[in-house]
Amino acid sequence: MSQVSTPTVSTPAARQNPRAPRSHAAVALVRRRLGTVSIATAMVVASVVTMATGGGKLDAGPFDVREMLAALLRVDQPLTLAAVLAATLVVCGLAEGVLGTRRLLAAFFGGGLVVATIGQALGVFEEHVIPAIPLNAPPVAGAPPLAALVTVAMAASCFASPLWRRRIRLGSIVFAVTLFLYAASASDMYALIALPVGVGAGLLMGGSSAPGVLRSSLREKRILLAALTAIIAVGPVIATLWGSGAGLLSIYGWLSYDPLATVNDVVCAIGSSAAPCPVPLSDYTELQPWAGWIAALPQVVLLVAAWGILRGRRGALHLAVAINLMTFVAMVALVALSEIDTLEQLAGAREAFAVTDVWQTVLGMVVGALLPLAAAVLLLRFRSAAQIPSGAIVRRRFASTILLSAVLSLTIAVVGTLAFAGGFRPWPSVSALMATLPLRLLPPSLLPAEALTFVPVSGAAQVVWYLPPLLFWIAVAVASVRFIANSRAEAGSPDRERAQTLLAAGSGDTLGHMTLWEGNSYWFSPDVEAAIAYRVRGGFAVTLGGPFGPDRTCPTVGRAFADFCEEHGWTPVFYSVDEADRARLDSLGWQRLQVAEEALIDPVTWMPTGKKRQDVRTATNRADREGVTSQWTRWSALTFLERSQIRDISEAWVADKSIPEMGFTLGSTEQIDDPAVRLLLARDAHERIVAFTSWIPVHRDGQVVGYALDVMRRRDEAMNGVMEFLIGRAVEQLRADGMTFLSLSGSPLARHTSGDEHDRSSLDRGLDALGALLEPAYGFRSLANFKKKFQPVFSPLWMVYPDPAQLPSIAIALVRCYIPGLTLRKAAQLTGALRRSRESAAP
Repeated sequence: MSQVSTPTVSTPAARQNPRAPRSHAAVALVRRRLGTVSIATAMVVASVVTMATGGGKLDAGPFDVREMLAALLRVDQPLTLAAVLAATLVVCGLAEGVLGTRRLLAAFFGGGLVVATIGQALGVFEEHVIPAIPLNAPPVAGAPPLAALVTVAMAASCFASPLWRRRIRLGSIVFAVTLFLYAASASDMYALIALPVGVGAGLLMGGSSAPGVLRSSLREKRILLAALTAIIAVGPVIATLWGSGAGLLSIYGWLSYDPLATVNDVVCAIGSSAAPCPVPLSDYTELQPWAGWIAALPQVVLLVAAWGILRGRRGALHLAVAINLMTFVAMVALVALSEIDTLEQLAGAREAFAVTDVWQTVLGMVVGALLPLAAAVLLLRFRSAAQIPSGAIVRRRFASTILLSAVLSLTIAVVGTLAFAGGFRPWPSVSALMATLPLRLLPPSLLPAEALTFVPVSGAAQVVWYLPPLLFWIAVAVASVRFIANSRAEAGSPDRERAQTLLAAGSGDTLGHMTLWEGNSYWFSPDVEAAIAYRVRGGFAVTLGGPFGPDRTCPTVGRAFADFCEEHGWTPVFYSVDEADRARLDSLGWQRLQVAEEALIDPVTWMPTGKKRQDVRTATNRADREGVTSQWTRWSALTFLERSQIRDISEAWVADKSIPEMGFTLGSTEQIDDPAVRLLLARDAHERIVAFTSWIPVHRDGQVVGYALDVMRRRDEAMNGVMEFLIGRAVEQLRADGMTFLSLSGSPLARHTSGDEHDRSSLDRGLDALGALLEPAYGFRSLANFKKKFQPVFSPLWMVYPDPAQLPSIAIALVRCYIPGLTLRKAAQLTGALRRSRESAAP
């Protein structure tokens, strides 16, 4: 239903001064964000004075309150001021909305003073107690504005919803820890201290002490995994450009410099103990940019992999794991093979680095090696979040590209080294060349100096030295982009397009459109225009509904699919088929079991009248009184902020569940961006989205004749009856659009026509017990009772299977369809969570 707009009344004052409403709105905004404006203004004044006077620091001791307050507002570079000012307006502006002006000022200035005091105390401790373990640059007189902003963000998280509490805290922690480990400047140390100080300030001001939500949707998990991968990729750049050299991971800053510039004497001594090195160390400084650029290419591949993980691509996750494991092995080799003299030269490679002790360099290498290993383990642990496999052809193309580029790069290395052998010292022998040949594919920064037996000294030799790894990693980066970006790179993409054509040209059941989503395989009838979507789990080919296409009613389709499964060694299971498909499958002579009931409504004749539909009328009347409106739209028509609101509602819903979000026949927000899916939104009087439903099309004879309810979610604070209001509006919308079919979808493990208790089989009673177990977590029975308010026609959905003895195995296959990546350990955790939910729900 289109949202009703209120006509605008034009007053004489407004016509005389059309800018008046805008100016009033600006004044109101400043009043609502007075604390933010005050902080930003003070920051601009203090920074301008600092830049104008060339310093601006007060002549005070290390714990002087005036100097610490001034430091919270002071920035000494124009570009830095612009960035910090923008961050202040965003962070403080959003935080003031939940904290209020007084709490914001208390968190910024009061929390900033606490952070500055702790930081300077830690600086004194580091200087006098552990001078040999500098973890960061020496602290300055006070905490910078960045630390105060982190304090404000962490304090505001205590007043946010559980979902945003987690997001704010994770984002702040990742930001502060990344800067501290890679750059380790004094400002970064203060930002790290601000994390607990901000939480403490929020609690003292009355915020919630409850942690953020622990359960995430698949999309949220992908965001977190992609962020982790991106941080691992960007960290070395931070260490190189802004590192102080004291951070535990500052070794990545050193590794972006050419090792030949620091270990030339060692390599020459290894290669020829009788002759001194003929090339001065200073002659290698011009090569350093080449090594830096080559070292950045694997990080580019990691960024591409992060993009792929965000899109749910399983191949991108495996690529990120491979790059992290390669870095881990290379770092371990550096630690194991490097000698003391090499480490001393590596520690003093950059004059900007204050740390020169060998053991600190070794410690940095060890920590630097453990980081990519930990990242690879985390990616593998949560690999189920990336569920979209890549097509076999695309995988082979990607692997062949990598292999071909490796062969070409190594060929260039061999031919070039032999052709310009005189440009290397010592003269490279064939045996020495072949022994170190695989190392030529690594970025020069990761080459252990002790593993090199010759080095380039002439210009041509330097080109031959750097060209192979440069070409190889450029090829890897380009191949990775093509691997991720190719729209047909996903497994089954051509079959999905063919299935979409069949469905659009013919007919399907209520679940027909779900067959076009990720995770399904397709069987196409060789004789007629019909297809079946299925998933293979544990040797069972479980269908998603019945056949679809122009010839879906052909009685031979079911038998042909069963023969296809038998040829592949699978047991077919027709799942969630309607009554008509069940009747056509009777010729197989198999068993059948009712697994759900579908609620059907005729939008042409349905009206919200009668005593039994009183709840629908009450919800509609209340929506009119409270200014709640509906909007029938698509995902593509929504703004970024509107999409964010829908995702927030969905994430909060998932976080409230004790078991993971299910898929298969149960929809989620993963598919609402499908152009064919329609959305019905509920907006409150302030235009905020408070609830939404998604609807998938139902095809009959090449046309969309109606829609089926897929996702239905709301905010906790939405008005009671908002879902009744939306479904009533959906019926009106479909009637206005000339549609003749509306389904409220099936309610798994719930039914209203169970018949005589004595006539029900043990399987029926077992399904009832399973429904009771899942009820506290998913509320299938409550959902079925909710649908009764609309007085629909209930139609059974069936599972047709060949052998009753296989039911336990079929049940496991179904669970794995609904929860991909389920392992024995996860199944045990799931059972425990269900048991706890049922116990907590019991009176």
